[in-house]
Amino acid sequence: MGGERQIYVAIDLGTTNTVLTLGKRNIDNTFGTEVIEIPQFDATKNLIQSKLLPSVLYIDNDERKYVGKIGKWMRENSSNRVVYNSKRFIGTDSRWKIGETVIGPVDVATEILKVCSNTIKRYTMGREIKGVTITVPASFNTDQINDTVEAAIRAGFKRKSITTISEPTAALIDYINIQSKRIQEDRDVDFSELKRILVFDIGGGTCDIAIIDVVQDENNLSFKEIAVGRYDDLGGVDFDTWAANYLLNKFAQERKLNINEISEVQKNHMINQLIIFAEQAKERISSEVENMEFMGIEKNNDEISFTKSIPDFYNDEICEFSLTKREFDLSTKPLYYKPTKVIKDQRELPKYKNIEEPILNTLTNYNIPIASIDYVFLTGGMSKYIGVKERVKEILRKDIILSPHPMEAVSRGAAIYNYYSIEETKNDSDVNPKEILKDGGDSAVLDITKVLAEAIMIDVDEGLPEVILKANQRIPYTGQLKGKLKTSSPSGLKINLYAGKDKYDSAMRIQRSYTGSYTFPVKTGTPITIEYSIDENKHLSMEVVVEDSLNERIKIGVESDVNVYEGR
Repeated sequence: MGGERQIYVAIDLGTTNTVLTLGKRNIDNTFGTEVIEIPQFDATKNLIQSKLLPSVLYIDNDERKYVGKIGKWMRENSSNRVVYNSKRFIGTDSRWKIGETVIGPVDVATEILKVCSNTIKRYTMGREIKGVTITVPASFNTDQINDTVEAAIRAGFKRKSITTISEPTAALIDYINIQSKRIQEDRDVDFSELKRILVFDIGGGTCDIAIIDVVQDENNLSFKEIAVGRYDDLGGVDFDTWAANYLLNKFAQERKLNINEISEVQKNHMINQLIIFAEQAKERISSEVENMEFMGIEKNNDEISFTKSIPDFYNDEICEFSLTKREFDLSTKPLYYKPTKVIKDQRELPKYKNIEEPILNTLTNYNIPIASIDYVFLTGGMSKYIGVKERVKEILRKDIILSPHPMEAVSRGAAIYNYYSIEETKNDSDVNPKEILKDGGDSAVLDITKVLAEAIMIDVDEGLPEVILKANQRIPYTGQLKGKLKTSSPSGLKINLYAGKDKYDSAMRIQRSYTGSYTFPVKTGTPITIEYSIDENKHLSMEVVVEDSLNERIKIGVESDVNVYEGR
């Protein structure tokens, strides 16, 4: 197979939609990306193809699994047999029961990635794929990334062939790739001098913030992650939910109903229907605003509206709903502004999610002045909504640059990265792996520096957890923790991990424990040393050295299933 036939695969495994992009080097040595249409069933079980694969799993009454548009449609008609927004739960042990099937977030991701894998095989006529790059939020922790990789393995991809890249960085790579094809005078941004870009990536279910220093000269394109915001499950679905609650209250007032007297089953059905309606209204309103701006038509955007009848909404009635842009904006206003009161109870934080705090907290936590930001790059499906653009502009008072195709940018940029990561490791290649970002022009070295969004800490025998990897730590990285832990069982050990800003973080989260067993019984109280490493895919590996006469070294991992009996 000639070099020009090699296929480079990237998957944007999104909360709302999944996008598959293939990249290939053409016969003239240029490199191009193509977003592939993915086969899937529609509402009537006809096989269709679309560039967007809704990240929705539907399980029918015969326990058959379907991914895609049919699942999205079934949310309106049989929501109790549908799982959506499951990416928000990856890295946790959440479970859903549908009929006789019990599934978790990894299972859902596996089914989505199987569809992508089958599409790749069909497109390439079964040719072997060297590797796949899967995008993840920059703020994903090791548990979330490990589960994403595990889903890819279950879907048929080989572990060693899987790489990951943060979604903000991938989207920015695609943007610069597009810019590099223009003559210098037509480029929106001149990257020949270092530019600091705040990437605000808000999709259907997550909000990702990364601050990246970018500079491009004739022979080098450098991306350096300066800061990454903490994981925030704020996205388009939250806007839809707030609008849906507004509509439900409005409906109850018009019908003179007491919401508290409506059964939970009925209320959940009504809210689910209104969330779907609000999503459709938001997309229609956003599209109309965009079209009017493009056509130069002046109109009061606040009066743009969307109307639709919802069958079997309440007491078997068909009810008509209408939502204007003004109503949508007013009902979702809390999501644009940080709360005025101090939230002391961590359990209340989800009620006060907003787009302002993640931005300001990222800047504050890493001591980055707003004045040092040159541009704000908006990407992700929710970034298309004019209210988001205007509020981000208001917060930062910086020029906004936009992806020309925010739904596809992440996967397209990841395909370029996949090309780089594969060709870089080929010793016998006659291809310059750096010839990525210009079609037939000068070559460019793609140099990416990655950092961690949160510190990783180990629970120790005394005192606060010990930080082994600090927030904003450049990766890959290796280190050891010595003199802080002792054995508590003769048979094995369990290392408890935490993630957070630092060891004083009141909002730190428990991560999955690492476990292992000894070859020979070990005396309780024996000192142990933890040696650890984290690779560029944020995969954390740990080994334990028992500090006794045998100096046994054992690998520990989250996959181990070891019963550890604590000594007394």
